[in-house]
Amino acid sequence: MKKNIKYLSVLFVAATFYLTGCVNSSTSPVTGVTTGEAGTIEIYSPVTGDSVGYDRTVINYSVFPVAGNNSVELYINDKYVSTYFTNDPSTAFELSFDPSLTGQTFSYFLKYYDANGASAFSDTMRNIVITEPRVIPNTPTNVTLMVLQGSTTNSVNISWSDNSIGEVYYEVWRREITTPNYTKLLGPLPPKTFNVNDNGVFPNVVYYYKIRGINKFGNSEFSEPVNTAGASGSGTFPPPTGLTAVALNSTSVKLQWQDNSSNENFFKVERNDNWSAWSTYETIATVAANSTTFTDNTGSLTGGHEYFYRIKSYSNSDSSWSNIASVKTPL
Repeated sequence: MKKNIKYLSVLFVAATFYLTGCVNSSTSPVTGVTTGEAGTIEIYSPVTGDSVGYDRTVINYSVFPVAGNNSVELYINDKYVSTYFTNDPSTAFELSFDPSLTGQTFSYFLKYYDANGASAFSDTMRNIVITEPRVIPNTPTNVTLMVLQGSTTNSVNISWSDNSIGEVYYEVWRREITTPNYTKLLGPLPPKTFNVNDNGVFPNVVYYYKIRGINKFGNSEFSEPVNTAGASGSGTFPPPTGLTAVALNSTSVKLQWQDNSSNENFFKVERNDNWSAWSTYETIATVAANSTTFTDNTGSLTGGHEYFYRIKSYSNSDSSWSNIASVKTPL
């Protein structure tokens, strides 16, 4: 496991104490340590044999000092990671790992220094397994509706904020204003879905929608209901649809989509580089009105990696997002 330590992507955040300083380097920064009794440091969790979700896990520990507190060092697989300076004898850190490490194990220990420079080690916690997040999805938020008018029936575009880690799929539930109960309308929708259409709704009927995320650990709470009575009814600015992505080579991807509006000023293209669970969409280009293609050859793509793309159109307001297109570049 030592040889794999370079692949650990570990995020440490102060959870219950105030940081007065931080040192990060490949080796311990402490020099000229004074000998003497330093008290003890004890880890409460996670402990030997535990499992932790890759998203975030709190390290709970306490220091029982003889002299005043100075700093605590964290070591993973016997490798120094970081130092935190604090005067609080009861502290907690958070760890996060790259999802690719799911199923692997690690060990860790803490080293405490008092105000005189004397040090003490915690016990080493071993054989801790990295797992997928063991929490139910977050409740979807920012649910919005747009009525897209057709010649005989309408469609309703439903969009929301995908703010969950570890969701398996989403469900969209609907009821009419004259019925008291919701029924499942759409789903299961894949992870990272945030934009779908309910086709074939009737004009002058008010529809209510709510959404939830589901994984093997349970269901999220439903989002707050929204209804078409307050949705935009013009349908003059629908989102782009049918977005596809094709890798031309290891450093170039071609996008293509359906332009469903006639009054946009430009399109915005966003890419998620997908290097970790916390990767976000970043704008990589703006494209002229009436465009339906774009080639991402910005020089930042890597062969053998999966990327995600989405687009939206802009006028005096912005449309909802298109579908997400994923593509893996060849080596």
